Amino acid sequence: MIMDQIIEKINTNWNKNSKADKQSISTVESSLNFRFPDDYKAFLYWSNGGEGYVGRNYVSLWRIEDSITLNHEYQIQKYLTQNFFAFGTDGGGICYGFVINDGFAVSKCPFGDLDINEVLKIAPSFSDFIEKAFIEEY
Repeated sequence: MIMDQIIEKINTNWNKNSKADKQSISTVESSLNFRFPDDYKAFLYWSNGGEGYVGRNYVSLWRIEDSITLNHEYQIQKYLTQNFFAFGTDGGGICYGFVINDGFAVSKCPFGDLDINEVLKIAPSFSDFIEKAFIEEY
């Protein structure tokens, strides 16, 4: 499923934010010294973060402008290495993020045990993460 189809499917249950602008995304990418995957950026151009049910999964995605601060406050890179970048939660105790050195695969980890050994791969890409949320529970 391509991102346009995913957006169309998610649209009815998603509490959408205003879209991100290219400059905000570019600024964050420059600060982090990597480029986000195109499917994630396409989502941000539609809704800069937001939250809602995707299938039976509650997903809360952070605004791109808040992502660096939230990664720092939760000490994500300290405990999960520089190769993990969090972009949201399940609205509770689970952190969702990219594993940068695994082709930006999406993984999850409990906030209560931020340990690299607790990171569980969910999907090979952001669009697969959203698409898979419609059919199975995380």
